[in-house]
Amino acid sequence: MMRRFTPNLICALWAALPAHGVIILDSTWSQNGGSRGNWDAGFDAHFELAAQAGFAAIMGFWDGTQYGASGTWIGNDADGNAYVLTAAHNFDGGSDASAWIYYTRDEVGYDGLELWIHPNYDEDDPETGGWDLAIVKLDGAITDAGPAPLLYGGASELGEVAVITGYGARGTGSVGEADKFYADQIPAAARNVIDEVDGEHGPNLLVVDFDSEDGDANILPGDAFPIDPLEGILGSGDSGGATWIDVRGGWAIAGVNVWGDDAVYGSLSGMARVSTQRAWIREIFPKA
Repeated sequence: MMRRFTPNLICALWAALPAHGVIILDSTWSQNGGSRGNWDAGFDAHFELAAQAGFAAIMGFWDGTQYGASGTWIGNDADGNAYVLTAAHNFDGGSDASAWIYYTRDEVGYDGLELWIHPNYDEDDPETGGWDLAIVKLDGAITDAGPAPLLYGGASELGEVAVITGYGARGTGSVGEADKFYADQIPAAARNVIDEVDGEHGPNLLVVDFDSEDGDANILPGDAFPIDPLEGILGSGDSGGATWIDVRGGWAIAGVNVWGDDAVYGSLSGMARVSTQRAWIREIFPKA
């Protein structure tokens, strides 16, 4: 059942959620109006990035009081049902597709009908984070998100500049995430470089680090300085959102946001790799 979203409660998303909206550079936050006592300002550039047409498929998962997770619409079937790619851990503890109401970026909501969890994912085994993938079937077609996005199918993610999208909590590199930064329940995005693919942090994972302006927080091999003023990493509630890379056909989903080790300079964020899992996705939704 489609429904129009009317926000009436602003809640902190950071306290009890599984992945670490985006955590951004202190310099960008201050240059865009953030300051002590005006904590929730300074994110406009990251809102504008998420609002670009290429990312119209991003979705927020609502639990009745707050956005607690994210996902990405990947198309509609012939029967008029939408399919959403997200993280499996958004359904840990035995919850099913009905655990959330699924909102498009234009704030049209849907109920979940059916859920598929990747067979290699085990909520009790942190080594399966690279397969932390799920697909949800919704009770209607999504028609306000443009064409269905591409799924990246190559093997050249390493070194690519990626855009991370989600509805999660926000913060800055020096402070970390906190509810004082969160006022608008709208998606945000950040940019980063994929510095590790199938590396020491786990199989089937894309990993980024959060470089500081002075270059002193570099963790992974690669440039020690931010890619540009929109550098950032994941915040709580971004779990299940997409990590995108630019290919010749447009923006493509390269990863699904699954974890963050902290939310400050020098932190890492991991994304389940999509290119290796397209066959599984197409078993469930052949039109992907």
